[in-house]
Amino acid sequence: MNSTNILIVDEDPVIRQMITQVIVSHHHMFKTAENGMEALDLIKKIDFDIVIADINIPILNGLELMAEVQKIKPETVFMILTGYSRDYSYERVIRAGAKDFIKKPFTIEELKNKLVRIIAERRMEEENKRLLTQQAELNVKLKAMLSVSSDLASELEFDSLFPLIISKITEIMAAERTSLYILDQDKQEIWTKVAECIDIIRLPLGEGISGRVAQTGELLNIADAWELPYFNKEFDRKNNFRTRSVLCLPIKNHGGEKVGVLQVINKKNKKRFDSRDEIFCKGLASQVGIALENALLHDELKLSFKSSILTLSATVDAKHPLTAGHSLRVTEYALVIAQKMGLEQNELDNLNYAALLHDIGKIGISDDVLLKNGPFTPAERAQMNTHPQKTKEILDKFHFPRTLRHVPQIAACHHEKVNGKGYPMGLSGDQFPLSSKIIAVADVFDALTSPRDYPKYAFGKTLDCDIMPLPKVISILKKDAGSHFDTIVVAAFLSCLLEILFHHRGGRFQPEYVDDMINAMNSSLLNK
Repeated sequence: MNSTNILIVDEDPVIRQMITQVIVSHHHMFKTAENGMEALDLIKKIDFDIVIADINIPILNGLELMAEVQKIKPETVFMILTGYSRDYSYERVIRAGAKDFIKKPFTIEELKNKLVRIIAERRMEEENKRLLTQQAELNVKLKAMLSVSSDLASELEFDSLFPLIISKITEIMAAERTSLYILDQDKQEIWTKVAECIDIIRLPLGEGISGRVAQTGELLNIADAWELPYFNKEFDRKNNFRTRSVLCLPIKNHGGEKVGVLQVINKKNKKRFDSRDEIFCKGLASQVGIALENALLHDELKLSFKSSILTLSATVDAKHPLTAGHSLRVTEYALVIAQKMGLEQNELDNLNYAALLHDIGKIGISDDVLLKNGPFTPAERAQMNTHPQKTKEILDKFHFPRTLRHVPQIAACHHEKVNGKGYPMGLSGDQFPLSSKIIAVADVFDALTSPRDYPKYAFGKTLDCDIMPLPKVISILKKDAGSHFDTIVVAAFLSCLLEILFHHRGGRFQPEYVDDMINAMNSSLLNK
């Protein structure tokens, strides 16, 4: 039985001795005081569970003492002693805040019974408070776990989802930080997909706490990591951190295979994580395991999808050696423009795939027309101009994810003009997507800055086979802004042209081709 700390306040030494005998017989701790002021001074210094006070003690009487103590330590329980008096009835004493009331003279048995009952009631109240506190903490954790489950079931991008989930786990577990490791069986290592406050970490299986958990699949609950012979303290010293308590457990997929490790570090306000923390963390780890498995599958599907798109894109470019890489370059230029214009991620994703596939319809154009060295006849031009519509027909047969449903339309409109004189549908202004207008500028820029083994034919004029000088390219884009091209897109392209030229200087573009333009643009910026 836990010991109770009791203060006896009575000026009568006989009464104090009688009460002391009862308290000692039940193995409780006690102190005594002869008057109210002495008792108040003791209570300010020491936490007493129960105060047994005579009502007529000197300086501060029992009720006055109780009133003062309620101001500073309201949880203190009072038992009031008094002789028979109409001035201090049972109702008055209880209303003043006493837990019980006992009249003098009283027997030791009577005192013992009342004291035992008060102590039992007080312990029951404390246990109820403890349980209510645990229930409140449990409710908070369950609410947070439901929030984690909701997030994991959402359509958020996994790259942004996992940091959010890990931060919530840190909060739920009342820890300082949490790390999510991915297990790479091929390399026999783990690496941090999410690591709060630190850079990416790679560890061989079996090394350190997380490496051991990844290897054995067993949960580790450690009070002080520095006491472990296999813990590397250099990492803490390098990062000005002190790893103490650690709860580390494996993450498994549906098949029970290890796919990662969840590591929670430094329990706040406690020396270590307890069994309840282990139960909660196991529940969280199982949810993270499902999401992690889905993320890995999602990444594989994305990689497979992107690989297929790149292969299709390269199919058309491969028709002629000098057009190789055209779709990739158009995509790169288009994304630079779009980012400059502040397009959102979903718009960038649609633009990316539409740009890669904008010429896929050319596989439906006969090689006699597609690879002709010379001007097109009207019939050949008409056939060539069907390639955007063929692009749409081909892409409409694709099963694009819902988030990429605009790809066919964007790709099909890259030859439309803002004045309505483009093809295949003669759309104008806002009748076709902004992303198509971006691809149009990127497409023409790459065409004019690429060599051909036959003359270029553009804007009603016969051009030569060589790369067009950059000033001429820029003048064409500016001249046709507002008729062929969207003026805002052209302005955005010109504002990031310097970045494009620097990036491709010495690679795609020879220095002598771009240096004069780079110098001119730099001078213009300096003079602003």
